[in-house]
Amino acid sequence: MRPASRLVSSLFFFLSYSNILHHLQAQPSTQGFTCPANQRSFPCQTYAFYRASAPNFLDLASIGDLFSVSRLMISKPSNISSPTSPLIPNQPLFVPLSCSCNTINISTSISSANITYTIKEGNTFYIVSTKYFQNLTTYQSVELFNPTLIPELLDIGVEVIFPIFCKCPHQTQLQNKVNYLVSYVFQPSDNLSSVASTFGVETQSIVDVNGNNIQPYDTIFVPVYQLPQLAQPTDRALKVNRIGT
Repeated sequence: MRPASRLVSSLFFFLSYSNILHHLQAQPSTQGFTCPANQRSFPCQTYAFYRASAPNFLDLASIGDLFSVSRLMISKPSNISSPTSPLIPNQPLFVPLSCSCNTINISTSISSANITYTIKEGNTFYIVSTKYFQNLTTYQSVELFNPTLIPELLDIGVEVIFPIFCKCPHQTQLQNKVNYLVSYVFQPSDNLSSVASTFGVETQSIVDVNGNNIQPYDTIFVPVYQLPQLAQPTDRALKVNRIGT
């Protein structure tokens, strides 16, 4: 093989390997997303995309209590006129998160916003992670953050840390005007183009952060300069929904 051909082949191999490595690194384990404890952008404020759901989370008060934030802290970024406004199922919301790099042991640090939740009757790590927090965390990560608790023996009233998956922009992203990496749970009906359209960003920018092997119910991070304005139902639609229920 000629030297020039070998150079081209080596360059192609390097680029292909780098691309594969990038996508592998973008994928989380079931326990969460690792982070460098010395990254200067931690801690940061970011947001999670959340959907109102029946029967427990159809008002900002209950959702605020779940995430330990006020109703106003949700209504303002979510383009909702009043913190006391009722919600309808699947109504989109932005919930603020305080994201930190949390040291688990000498070899592992996880990027998360840690929410303290009080166990109620019928709760399990899995139910609260999937139904209440809508897959913004996993039961495996909850187990990691609560090593002294036995998942099968949860007493009512015990306090559990639920690590909500989040990320802070690194220095290069900040220089590129990425102010937030919004936590978003990829739905079975989603595709990258639809998610990009919702947030007003390029599809490639999502791939650059998350890789291209995104599966339903994965938490991904959408890089944005500012939060998009969510389209909210009209007062009339809310009244019709209340009558219907």
